[in-house]
Amino acid sequence: MTRTPSVSAPALALAFALLASLPGALGAQAAPKPEARDLVVLFNELDVQYDPHHSIYASEAQIFTAIYEGLFSYEPASLEPVKAACSSWTKSKDSLTYSFTIRSDAVWSDGSPLRAADFRNAWLRALAPAEKADYASFFDVIAGAKDYRLGKTKDASKVGVAVKGERVLEVRLAAPASYFTRLLCHHAFSPIHPSMLAAHDWKQRATFPVNGPFMIGTKGSAEIHLVKNPTYWDAASVKLPGIRILLSDDDNEATRLYDNGEADWLAGPMNLDNLLSRDAISAVPMFATQYWFFDCSTAPFDSSKLRRALALLLPWDQIRSKDSYLSPAETLVLPLDGYEEAKGITARDEAEATRLLEESGHAGGKGVPTITIAIPAGSDDAVRVTKIMKENWEQAGFNVEIRAVPSGRYSETVRRSPGRQAITLALSTWIGDFADPLAFLQMWESDSNLNDAAYRDPEYDRLLADSSLIEGRPRLSALAKAETRLLQDGVCLPLYHSIALNVVDPQSVPGWTENALDIHPFKYLSIGESRIRPGVVAAPEAEGGRS
Repeated sequence: MTRTPSVSAPALALAFALLASLPGALGAQAAPKPEARDLVVLFNELDVQYDPHHSIYASEAQIFTAIYEGLFSYEPASLEPVKAACSSWTKSKDSLTYSFTIRSDAVWSDGSPLRAADFRNAWLRALAPAEKADYASFFDVIAGAKDYRLGKTKDASKVGVAVKGERVLEVRLAAPASYFTRLLCHHAFSPIHPSMLAAHDWKQRATFPVNGPFMIGTKGSAEIHLVKNPTYWDAASVKLPGIRILLSDDDNEATRLYDNGEADWLAGPMNLDNLLSRDAISAVPMFATQYWFFDCSTAPFDSSKLRRALALLLPWDQIRSKDSYLSPAETLVLPLDGYEEAKGITARDEAEATRLLEESGHAGGKGVPTITIAIPAGSDDAVRVTKIMKENWEQAGFNVEIRAVPSGRYSETVRRSPGRQAITLALSTWIGDFADPLAFLQMWESDSNLNDAAYRDPEYDRLLADSSLIEGRPRLSALAKAETRLLQDGVCLPLYHSIALNVVDPQSVPGWTENALDIHPFKYLSIGESRIRPGVVAAPEAEGGRS
């Protein structure tokens, strides 16, 4: 799961309008042959967290495809798991025990060998209760991991991860998990160099050893320079000498750099109105959803009847209008093949809302404190939606306050933490890290450290636990039942499924492929045949050289 700043609905609509109207003449002319040079990519301004156990942003996940490598990584087009740091693996007949053999030529960028212990130690670090790693609950699939993470046992040997030799790692699961190798593609399962296991502020450390195809050259607040890792086991397949990552929120400057040929890929800042190279716009549906969630940690909003009543007072056809969203979402999980049974709240039902409020003792807003809705400053759509919420809830007798939070601090403000300010409703975007409904549903378990809503429902937890014991369509049906309960409880109110929006020419950047996770492993990218951008003229070279 990865959070990411959302793209505005008008920008997405413009992207599709541009894509639909592109004339063939916009295909730029071929220019000089590829040259060995750094790839230049722009992400939105971000205080990058280099620790793979403490990162939440999509751009960090993209950067990690360069500097870290787990046992498996994503195939760039299909997103199927492919062997990475492991050369081979086996699975027991009961599907509970996996054995991974680390590549004999896999080493760290400082030349020291990559060992099975580096994986085990990193995973135990992620599980340590004091570490509070963002994705620690992802490890619950491993036998004993959940009890260790929750501090119910302090004996690390009870966790089903064992070193069976310098390069052999054995993993025992708590229950069969058909998605396990997909899960291992996530950066939380990357190894960590022994010198960094006890580090806290990774940003202040000098360049540290990594095991990916690239390593950190220099890093700053506005630019990160990655250079090819000469010790990487598959260095011969890495085409790029380096990567320049520019961090900026300046849409106009980013667009100028791209149109002038000074940037190869815009993955954040962009101004589609001013973009000359409109044939480079990529806009595709992705495995991601933007939604509102209630803070269920305190009364009375810990009541499912109250939350559901509030949700039923809203005109969802107006909120999820196709005039506002290209892909309105009634469910949290983007429907997958065989997974279409989940049902969310789709329409206003004043009569049912009134009944629930009376049953819960909150008729006319009685006993309910001010509903505080946190929105990211500058989000026109958040203003639009919260205006609708405020009007409808105040008509029903509730008091509503809308609190704007600077966009750069929004995520840390609404995340579950001891110091979080009192809020009732907040906005979030979630990108699934592997193509399975569990990528969205696991974070709502009672003891998940990704559960920002502090939602606690034993029946929901039981449904997820039961789903791990079955496979195929029955498993998907069980997960859909759990999602339906989550949605009908009113804790999660989906808005739309996101669109992956990039500006990049796959001919100029071979290996860049559209996919539902919007993850493009840097290992596979290269500099291809450059194009003359619209509005840029290639002047003929004078005889005898430059004049």
